[in-house]
Formats: sequence, C-alpha cells, structure tokens
Amino acid sequence: MNKDQFWQIIDSINESTAGMDQESHRVRAIDKIAHCSLEEIMDWHLILTEYHNAAYRYDLWAASAALGAHYTDDGFIDFRYWLISRGKEVYMNAMRDPDSLAAVPRKQEQLNFEAFGSVAYNAYEAKLFRVDPHRLEDLFSALNAHTLAPDIKADIQAGLPDRQDIDGDWPAWMLPEWFPNICKARAPKDMKELLSTGNMVYGYVHKKSKRTQYVFQYTPENIASFLGSRPDASAIIVTDTLDRLILRTVGNFIDECPDKLLLEKVKKYLIPIQTGRAEAKPFFCPTQDELAKYCDREHIWF
Repeated sequence: MNKDQFWQIIDSINESTAGMDQESHRVRAIDKIAHCSLEEIMDWHLILTEYHNAAYRYDLWAASAALGAHYTDDGFIDFRYWLISRGKEVYMNAMRDPDSLAAVPRKQEQLNFEAFGSVAYNAYEAKLFRVDPHRLEDLFSALNAHTLAPDIKADIQAGLPDRQDIDGDWPAWMLPEWFPNICKARAPKDMKELLSTGNMVYGYVHKKSKRTQYVFQYTPENIASFLGSRPDASAIIVTDTLDRLILRTVGNFIDECPDKLLLEKVKKYLIPIQTGRAEAKPFFCPTQDELAKYCDREHIWF
C-alpha cells in the first residue's frame, strides 16, 4: 500500500460517513480497511504512524489549543488522529498553515479521535478471523516482522510541506497572532465559550477603596482594551488563573510587566487608545462573581 491508497481509503470513509458521529466513522473505517490484505492493513497502520509522527509539531500543538482541544500530551496525540481522519486536504493544509483549520467545518465534533489510532488493529483482527480463525496473532505482534518499504517512507516524507516550527515553550497570548482566523472565529461571546478557551486571565481594577475582579481571554489586544477603557482606575493588576503577575499599572501607566515581549505587544494597542487615535475594543469580560454564579448554576468546577 502506498500513501495515495492510504488517503483514498480515508477519503472514501469520510464520504460514506458524512454527518455521522465518530463511532460511526470508526466502525466504517474498520470495515473498509478489513477488505485489504493482512500486509496492506499493516502498511496502512504504518503509514498512519508516519503521518501521525510528522504532525508532532509545536505550531500544530498551539493551534489545537487555539481551537479549544485538550492540549495535554495525550490530548495532542488524539488531536493528530482527528486531523488525519479528516483526510489529505485538511491534513496537508494544516501542515502548511495550521490557521487553515479555522475553515474546517465542524458542528459538535470533538477535536480528538483516540479510537482512530486503533482502527487498523481492529481491522486486522477481523480480517485474520476470516482468513484463519485458529491463528493467534494481533496487528502489533505481526508488525514485529513487518516494516514499511523505504521507498514508501521516502515518498511520504517528500510529500510533506516544509514549514518552520515554533518554540516548544509558546505563550498562550501569542495564539491570536499566530492563528488570527482560528482565534477570531472562537472569540468568546458568553460564559461557556470563555471557559472553553482554556486561555483566561484575571483583571483586578482598583478604584478608590473598591476592587472589582474580571475574567477575560488572554490576548495582548484584550489587555490593552481592558486598561484603556478604565482611565479612572487608581491601579489595575492582570494575573493568570494561578494569580501569577502578568501586568500591573499605577494609574494609567504600566508599572510592571515581567514578559517584555508581551509588554511591547500590549503597548502597540494601548498607546493609540490612550492618545485618542483608537478606541478600546469591546470584548466579553464578565466579573468573577458573574462567572462564579454561572459555574454554580451549571455545576461546573472552576
């Protein structure tokens, strides 16, 4: 089996399961792959592994976070299986530019597909039972004596887009700059969407003797608009959800911001607001009390 046959199988599965859930997709994939020979099933799985490994890139990891997927180590494994399951066009476009994933149509689809990684295992088991029901073997034990032909591996690598990766220690506030289309499409408009971003900060506004705490999505533009729309505050402190300092002001002046790159990004948006050349951008910014009441009502731990 070569890479073209691999993608043809996936595309045909997608055509026959359009609009169906992932379990239906998984069952159809097993049935389709089980029609191949045992050797072809092993090749299919090894080609899947090649593409899965190739997608282990920090820019795709960051994009999965911007999309709202679970971006733990295990979550990113499952995200890459989902990415491959969507077919060659979606996969290759994402490898060229992860922000292209903003245009991939989704309804309530989860951005992880752990079960897709084992469809060849199930297909091999079904095929083997039909070929020789007394043969005790599974896909992974069979793979001990089977490797992908070097020319097939080389062809896969040659067909992958060449793109410079980002640093593995990427800050969450950079996501809107790297993935403007994804982040624009996912800008939160309510409590549920805000919580789903997984990328929030606290804003503490001190005015006279009163302090009000807000919650909003962590972007340099949001921080600038938050500061710029409150010129009468005596002090503003922005922290992450673990209450680690991000930025502090005294009056209208930024007094402290440990991340100097972030500081420059915030100033890019803040200075035009402060000088009257731009207006603070409106964005969803509830108080902490409002968010707490919502979580209590929806039985959400936060």
